[in-house]
Amino acid sequence: MNQFAAFASFAVAWSLAASLLIGSVNSVALFAVWLVGFLWGSGYIAAGIREADLLLKRWLQMMAGVAVLAVIGAGLLS
Repeated sequence: MNQFAAFASFAVAWSLAASLLIGSVNSVALFAVWLVGFLWGSGYIAAGIREADLLLKRWLQMMAGVAVLAVIGAGLLS
């Protein structure tokens, strides 16, 4: 229950910070930073700093791989 409370308070605070900035910056850039920070923060709460770093690294590698495959697929289909 302690980890759930930490996660819930982190999610609320992180979302509140993003909502306060939404008018002054590009919303797509803000969402990307919010998503990366949320993923890392969730991993940190669940397993610690080293595992959070590893989780974020693997997730970013997966997103880069998907982007490369999308570009290749779009090139093959056009």
